Amino acid sequence: MKMFIVEDVPQTRQALAEIFAAQEGFQLVGQAGSVREALDGLQAIVPDAMTLDISLPDGSGLAVLQHVRRCGWETCVVVLTAHPYEALRTRCYTLGATAVLDKFDGLDQALRAVLARCKNASENGRAR
Repeated sequence: MKMFIVEDVPQTRQALAEIFAAQEGFQLVGQAGSVREALDGLQAIVPDAMTLDISLPDGSGLAVLQHVRRCGWETCVVVLTAHPYEALRTRCYTLGATAVLDKFDGLDQALRAVLARCKNASENGRAR
């Protein structure tokens, strides 16, 4: 499964990269620390799954999620946020997020969400 990580905190991005690199069947195909980097990185790659931080230095991860859906990609998107307000959760799900998780509950839950939701969907022919 091709995995793309969007996270502005380098230590968190590295931790996510290590978590997914340790899993069989995952190939890290890109990382970004901003909306611009994510959009640029996604020009050449259509990942099967991605983790997406909402609060980025140059805008909202929602712009990345909107881009992914406008392109018509079936990418499984697991949103990680330090601000898991209900209105934000609703907006993310409306835009096609697969899961919205509180970043402070632990990054390993991102792995569990991708494994449970994204990998199964990918194997069944749809990643959303």
